[in-house]
Amino acid sequence: MDTSNMSLMEIFSNPDTMHSLTFGEKMLASTITMIMGLGITFTVLILIWIFISIMGKVLGTASKKPAAAPAAAAAPAPVETKAPVEEASDDSLVAVIAAAIAAYQGANANNLVVKKITRLSGDNTPWGVSGLEDRLDTRRR
Repeated sequence: MDTSNMSLMEIFSNPDTMHSLTFGEKMLASTITMIMGLGITFTVLILIWIFISIMGKVLGTASKKPAAAPAAAAAPAPVETKAPVEEASDDSLVAVIAAAIAAYQGANANNLVVKKITRLSGDNTPWGVSGLEDRLDTRRR
């Protein structure tokens, strides 16, 4: 096959004629192939990005930024408490925790009863203690 009238990429695309190329020509053809692949890839990604942004605007699902809040509301004044949290009564603490759980679960607050709240001390967090109990339970089985 006569390779004198063929371009470098035509020679590189044919496995039979590729062996006639020098190392430099093979590296140049490989670089051209890599740049073409990257170019096509990024062009398609940019087209997909443009298509998604147009569809977001057409369908109205583009991220809507909240309206700017007034300057006075942007920096609320610090709230001073008269008593530290530790001195709060147990009844009010139980009520606050019960209300938070009910709001989180979306359940009726009348069905929720908090029987006991204990403070944990030490380095173990409730998640750590729960994980330790789960590991011990799986070893006992």
